[in-house]
Amino acid sequence: MNDSSGITSGDLLNHEQLRQTGVLSAYLLNIIRQTLWFSMLTLNLVGIVTNLINIRVFLEQGVLHDSTNIGFMCLSVFDLFGCVTLIPYCMCFIVMYTNGLAQHYTCIAYSTTGVYAHSALQHMSTWTTVYISLIRTLCVLFPLKVKLMFTPRITVFVIASIFIFFVPVQLIYAAYTTIVIVFRPEFNTTIAMMRDTPTSKVVLKYHQLFKNQIFPVMAVIIVSINTALMAQKLLEVKKWRLQHSSNSERRDKDDNTSNSSKKPLGSKDIELIKFISTTTCIFLVCVLMSFIPSIAVMVLPGVGFTGINRNLFLVVFSVRFLFDTINCSVNFFFYIRVSSRFKTAFNTSFKKCCYRQKKETC
Repeated sequence: MNDSSGITSGDLLNHEQLRQTGVLSAYLLNIIRQTLWFSMLTLNLVGIVTNLINIRVFLEQGVLHDSTNIGFMCLSVFDLFGCVTLIPYCMCFIVMYTNGLAQHYTCIAYSTTGVYAHSALQHMSTWTTVYISLIRTLCVLFPLKVKLMFTPRITVFVIASIFIFFVPVQLIYAAYTTIVIVFRPEFNTTIAMMRDTPTSKVVLKYHQLFKNQIFPVMAVIIVSINTALMAQKLLEVKKWRLQHSSNSERRDKDDNTSNSSKKPLGSKDIELIKFISTTTCIFLVCVLMSFIPSIAVMVLPGVGFTGINRNLFLVVFSVRFLFDTINCSVNFFFYIRVSSRFKTAFNTSFKKCCYRQKKETC
């Protein structure tokens, strides 16, 4: 039997079928997703605020003549819009309480457009982070040559290439999924739902294989190697400084300058290594969470918009988006904690704002 949308009754499963054959019931699905969505909504709002602050601070520092600042600026822009594009999806749990379950499903269908954009932005953010990691590692290994290797023009070209590559990659899958209007007797009304086609199911598996398995593995390997090399070099520098300081002390025991400078250098290097290790671990965990949806799609049957495991499909992607949001929201707190240059620009920027407000008030 066909409805006005051209979809057969077998294309979409009702709640009773999902309850009997799916891994997750509709009731458990709603509980899990409400928890995830509330957390995502809160973190996205935090991420919007922090990334706006990051952008302002990097503009205060100047981004035209510094490759690293260009990279951090673009990273903040990608993270900002990554948070913004998830807001409609997170708001769907509010729609369920205000307009009912039928409108809730309609909200999910239409907000999926923003989710596609978020997915592309998240991969841009990931590979921009990889590029920044490479620059910072080479700054430690070859401090005198890195400015010749990574000019602002090269940085702009690389980040533009990342953008140009991931937009069509995401559009390939989005082009094969459509939003359809169907009548659902359990709601006694029509609702919007995403529809998988036979082609989109095949595209989804290859899409998940490359974009959410192969590309993240490559990113994880590159960032891990960069972090290991950077930490090793910093430890070697610290060891050399301590040895040099000890030799100076033996040559001149009355030299208080050498004695006072020994501890700060060591503590600063240790703090920097801890910072690099912590930020890398958070990045790696957040990136590796993209494996959960791809494994579910490729291993379990019926994981898709209209399969018997549709509920599981929605949950695993919500978990993945939660970790995406964490990755987009936390950078500001690391910048302000470790980077004295960022902290100075932050204080200068917002002192100017306060000064302008006081002047306008007067």
